[in-house]
Amino acid sequence: MAGGRRCPAGKGSTSSRIQTVTAASNANAASASPANNYNNTPPNYNSSPNSTSSTGSDDGKNMSEQLPYNKVIIPKHIPIPARSGDGLQHYEAYILVTCLIAASLQLLNLYKTVWWFSESHNDYSVNFYLLDFYLLTFITIMVSRQFIYAMICKSFQRVIPNKWLPFALKVMRIVLLAVIMSALFWCLYHMKKRHNINKIFYLCYPILIYFLMFGISIEPFFDLSTVQVYLKEDKKTKFYLDKPMHNCSANAVTIRQEVASLKSDFNSRLKRALYAASGSAYLCGIAPVIFVPQHLHYNIYWVVQHTVFIWLGQLGANFAQSYSFRYCDVLHKSAAHLGKWSKVNSKGIQASHTWDDKVLWPHGTLVRHNKEVYRSEGLCTAAEPGNSSHSRFYMLFGEPSTLLLSLVGWQMTVVGIQFLISIRKNEWYQVISNSLLLASNCYPLYTLMRDYILCCRVHRVEQMAKDKPLMAQSNCS
Repeated sequence: MAGGRRCPAGKGSTSSRIQTVTAASNANAASASPANNYNNTPPNYNSSPNSTSSTGSDDGKNMSEQLPYNKVIIPKHIPIPARSGDGLQHYEAYILVTCLIAASLQLLNLYKTVWWFSESHNDYSVNFYLLDFYLLTFITIMVSRQFIYAMICKSFQRVIPNKWLPFALKVMRIVLLAVIMSALFWCLYHMKKRHNINKIFYLCYPILIYFLMFGISIEPFFDLSTVQVYLKEDKKTKFYLDKPMHNCSANAVTIRQEVASLKSDFNSRLKRALYAASGSAYLCGIAPVIFVPQHLHYNIYWVVQHTVFIWLGQLGANFAQSYSFRYCDVLHKSAAHLGKWSKVNSKGIQASHTWDDKVLWPHGTLVRHNKEVYRSEGLCTAAEPGNSSHSRFYMLFGEPSTLLLSLVGWQMTVVGIQFLISIRKNEWYQVISNSLLLASNCYPLYTLMRDYILCCRVHRVEQMAKDKPLMAQSNCS
């Protein structure tokens, strides 16, 4: 539905219009209590920089009569039902157990024996004398550092007061880093006596990649799920972005800034998930192969396949933790406020409005931007017409279950392929290694399926609440 004529009013009209819409937004936001920390917002976040206390000016009345601002509908969000989520400690414990199992299975693939033959001189299923104790210690320290850090943080939160907690955590990270690096260099020193220096360099390859991706920051070395705490300030707005959160704002500029911060956070989580999965696969799958004796024969195809499945399984687990249902719900709420524009054929259509970056456009409004005509598709639209970044954000998160469904399909494909391989294999070590990896990958699948089902149910209720104002607006028109 095309909007009315645009009136070239001054600051008073714009302030009156923003104040009216902001008041409606604050009323809707106050009626719904935040369900979790993702929705907690500082009080000054909702304040519009252009709002004033004047409500009865003549310019404001003329603007409200000529423009369809009174038809802007602020999306209403459904509170997320509380559930016992997977904490950081549970997640790090799962990662630690799966990494240790994966590394042990890779050693089984490399150093297996045929102890049941009468001609065999082996009493065990693995040639333990070929294992390098310092290599095993190095791998164990590297894969357990995040779990140790998570447990210490949980202990500090219970014992140390909140005002001293940031300083205590910073000192703890420095001390823990010194201890871990000392233990790692001790292992490398003893390994250098038995192996070539090139192998030692290959073992340290993930650490070099870490410095290229994260710089000299210590925090990602212990907690790849941490989001940087920072304060966003400019001349008109000031708000905290210490957690991925959403605020029901009627300020179009603020909405686009929130979308930009969430997009940056999404990309940061993707980078960290890829590094965590690749590092685990390298340490548990590739590192044992680097230090294999030259005279040892093993099934190269099976060892490579085992490493690939370690990477796929760890990637699915990191995605399940980084892009949980609550996080996807935050992105969906922001996308609902962002809205989208669809390009229409400008022949024979006269758009009475020129797009303004400070205006929150109602549903069905026709605007002209860069010599093109666009129609608003959301309940309210703050996106920039023709902005591909805004279009992709709405396409991915306008439907909250899209990302979760993709992750469920990813994990289900990995589990299905492993199940088919287990059916076809008959060698004992292959059956054991593939079956244990299959069992470990079922837990992320269960977590993603649970989040997807819950997301679909919540979105169904939200969609019903969304259709009602659109139908009422259509009937009034």
